[in-house]
Amino acid sequence: MSLRSWRFFIRNGFQNILRNRVMSLASVTAIMVALIVLGIILVMVVNLDVMMKEMESKMEITMFLKDGVADGERYDLEKEINSWEGVYDVEFVSKHQALEEWKRQLGDKGSLLEGYTGENNPLPDSFLVKIEKPEYVNAVVEKAKAIPAVEEVNYSSKVAEFIEWLARAIRLVGMSLVAVLASVAAIIISNTVRLTVYSRRREIGIMKYIGATDWFIRWPFIIEGFILGVMGSIVSTGLVALGYKFLLDRSSYINMRWGYLVIFKLLPLNEVMLYVFQFSLLLGACVGVLASCLSIRKHLRV
Repeated sequence: MSLRSWRFFIRNGFQNILRNRVMSLASVTAIMVALIVLGIILVMVVNLDVMMKEMESKMEITMFLKDGVADGERYDLEKEINSWEGVYDVEFVSKHQALEEWKRQLGDKGSLLEGYTGENNPLPDSFLVKIEKPEYVNAVVEKAKAIPAVEEVNYSSKVAEFIEWLARAIRLVGMSLVAVLASVAAIIISNTVRLTVYSRRREIGIMKYIGATDWFIRWPFIIEGFILGVMGSIVSTGLVALGYKFLLDRSSYINMRWGYLVIFKLLPLNEVMLYVFQFSLLLGACVGVLASCLSIRKHLRV
């Protein structure tokens, strides 16, 4: 197909939108509304998913060492633990560091521990092992318990199990919501574009009767559906971005003033909107083109 033909189809597509302003506006509005709802859900899902990944990455196991473990043995043990699957960081905490941290946590009452220094320090040396995901916890704990130099392994199995369950539930519900809303948005967009094509069925019939080929008639409608889908996705993403920016500003203000929402830190605007825009643009454009193709097929049978 020549460049001249493409220019004609694209120009015709834009002309059809301008000629049928009311139906075009209705199409863009329907696409926009459907994608706004989808965009809001996507924003929630992306933020919740990142939040759950942060919670998963904070899974920690404390391995208390027996007294008398030599520095060389401790160094080799640290390298071995680092090589285990699911472990992304190992931090050695000496008994002195543990005592200082305990004092800090006690605050004003930290002076009660002043006598526990040097040989009197009752706390053991330990390793703080950070786990990538909750599903690795049990395997790491079993390996840790099998090490002769380890006195005790401390972790919360219930917390690990709860975080693992919560992460799976949030991701499953989030993906299900996105899939359902994407389907609903696709149906709304498809029906609206079909109405646009139906309102011009006589025009299609006349072109068919005077000898225009099916693809000559079809291309301007495909381009029109693509343009409407892109326009709706751009407007919807812009509105979702404005709403998200307002939410970011309000949450920052509340955090600075009261500190209530620190644990619910939202992702930066550009990072979230990139996901929303890509998904909305792909869905809007694809459904606009597909709906145009399916709708016009019926009216080409003359």
